[in-house]
Amino acid sequence: MYHGTGISAPAQNAGTPPRNPAPDPPHPGGAGPGDLCLTLDPALPAGRYTLTVDPAGARVAAGDDEALCNGAQTLIQLVQCAGAVLPALGVEDWPDLPDRGYYLDCSRGRVPTLARLKAVADLLCRYKINQWQLYIEHTYLFRNLSEAWRDGTPLTADDILELDDYCAARHIELVPSLASFGHMYKILSTKTCCELCELPDSEKIPFGYAYAGAHHTLNVSHPRALEFVLGLIDEYRPLFRSRKFNICADETFDLGRGRSKALADEVGEKTLYIRHVKALCDHLVAQGCTPMFWGDILWRFPQSCAELPPQTICLNWGYRPDQPEDAIRAMAEQGIPQYACPGVCGWNHWVPVYRDAYRNIRTMCAHAHKYRAVGLLNTDWGDYGHINDPRLSLPGILYGAAFGWDACPAEQAELNRAISRLAYGDATGTLADALTDLSGHEVFPWAAAVHWLEGDDARRAKVLAKLDLSGVAAANAAVAAARDRVLACAAALPAGHKEIVALVCVTAEGVQLWNEIGAWVAGPRQENPALADRLEHWYALYLAQWRQTSRESGLPNLTRFIARYADLLRGRQVGAVDTPALPDFG
Repeated sequence: MYHGTGISAPAQNAGTPPRNPAPDPPHPGGAGPGDLCLTLDPALPAGRYTLTVDPAGARVAAGDDEALCNGAQTLIQLVQCAGAVLPALGVEDWPDLPDRGYYLDCSRGRVPTLARLKAVADLLCRYKINQWQLYIEHTYLFRNLSEAWRDGTPLTADDILELDDYCAARHIELVPSLASFGHMYKILSTKTCCELCELPDSEKIPFGYAYAGAHHTLNVSHPRALEFVLGLIDEYRPLFRSRKFNICADETFDLGRGRSKALADEVGEKTLYIRHVKALCDHLVAQGCTPMFWGDILWRFPQSCAELPPQTICLNWGYRPDQPEDAIRAMAEQGIPQYACPGVCGWNHWVPVYRDAYRNIRTMCAHAHKYRAVGLLNTDWGDYGHINDPRLSLPGILYGAAFGWDACPAEQAELNRAISRLAYGDATGTLADALTDLSGHEVFPWAAAVHWLEGDDARRAKVLAKLDLSGVAAANAAVAAARDRVLACAAALPAGHKEIVALVCVTAEGVQLWNEIGAWVAGPRQENPALADRLEHWYALYLAQWRQTSRESGLPNLTRFIARYADLLRGRQVGAVDTPALPDFG
């Protein structure tokens, strides 16, 4: 509790007491005039709080501890907006979705430092996000998987335990999330585990971003496959307080196309899928846990979800700006508990596509409210090396916080003003708009850069056919203008919030460089050592930004990739990555 103090009138002389002596301090536990008072009120329902500001002081009352924490965050935001003199008001508030989550990729190239993870937890608490999942494939230090994590600076048991404690103190449920079917490339390409891979010779295939993103799937016809995955779950799950567990089980692209083909031909690919998912869910339910899984496979066959334990939660994702409601409606009609899962739209971009993120999150949250989803899980992926800096995801995270809490939509301009002031401390209220203007100018997107460099001639031609590289000059001018708008906000940013300025400058230069590289790739590809020099100097600055938030993790692969482009610019011959032909996923 904070006790307010008054300023007395000056004494007439040394022996005269002040005319308005300070009141006696309140009794312990009692609120006095001018206090900020936080209290639990058993008359209020769980999850609900009231905030009252009047001449007597400011009071937050809540039905439970989490709601009290949320009320305190609202009071903090009020102080940020109004300063020391608060307006009189009365608020009664509660969330429209009980579970409001954030999902962070910690596997595809970038493993955050523990300090960064704690900073994210502070952010989530401030904006009333009460669930957090870290996506793990191989980046946890599993006891018997040293071949998979040896070069990945993985998270440890101590990291998870400390982060779980830190989150619990902030009323955030840290939920374990582990790839257990598809997206097991690093584990299943080791000599230790290659026999469990759906595709043969997985340990012989060289690394490539595009190939790793599409492969490998667990060979569920192998007699040890289920035992292996259950062992990973049983090693990882006890580190968390949460009784939820996300088994992922998404994008099983290889299923039935390799070692399990004979079994898939006999029983059907869908049966192969549901058997494995059911076995994992049953195992978790037997331990008193609630299983979760990504719904991209089963939403097309929602009746098959009836084979899963009834408490299983489907995580229904979709990332189009105007994402249709089909998948969420289909699951709702079957009575399946589900979360709506939009995205911050940062993966495969140097700058998140903020306008698309806003529309996607708003749309998916509307579907969630319409079909009575139990939660929201706002995703932040890191495909192809996780080049997207996690600090630039902040607006997208807060769009999710806003729409998860309140079903009534707010316009992006309104949210951007609030984000600028509250999250960045920008007195002008324009920084988030400037960041929005910085996005959408990547003429040579990262995914195209990956597929062009790693592809054969046919793949490269297909990549270039989808791009319009005639607008590089206009795009780079727009990037420069948006960067200058961010710089103009710098003077209005308080200490502790200015790191965004250097990050934006490095990121803007990266967008411009890669646009120029795209124009060079389109030909004629004459040697350009000056552009190679600029790329390497920029990458040194990028590495410094990376290391402010993240471990070394996937940097060796990224550095080799950048060096291959620099070599091409200098005239060295660089061939395609020698991997099997990729399926065309668009």
